[in-house]
Amino acid sequence: MALGDFLFPHADLKLVIARSFEADVESAKDILSKDFLDMAARLRLSTGDLQRLGLKEGGHASIKSKVGNVVLVAYYDEKVPEGTVIIPYGPWALALVAVPKDDSPPQLHGVSVTVTRSEDKVTPLEALLESS
Repeated sequence: MALGDFLFPHADLKLVIARSFEADVESAKDILSKDFLDMAARLRLSTGDLQRLGLKEGGHASIKSKVGNVVLVAYYDEKVPEGTVIIPYGPWALALVAVPKDDSPPQLHGVSVTVTRSEDKVTPLEALLESS
């Protein structure tokens, strides 16, 4: 393990963008509500990946793909297999995937991402809207 890996641990994971019942309910009430935005700005990881990254639940993590980079709040989820990160369908997840120029849907599963612990604040919605 290189010194940089020790000081700044990272994990190369596969992204799955999934619907969240709770987020869907909140978005139906008000897509710009604080509750919806808080739910959409989360990522779920296995315990092993959380520990490998030196993350505590509620800590911030940077997720980088070929398309974009966002900072989200990390949570443990026993159902998430190691090597996978799950982000609810929403603006932060979509900032990480390429949107095809034709009418085909974006790839929402199996996107390669790198996750690192971050001291930065969650990426503001305004920043995501500016970059689109």
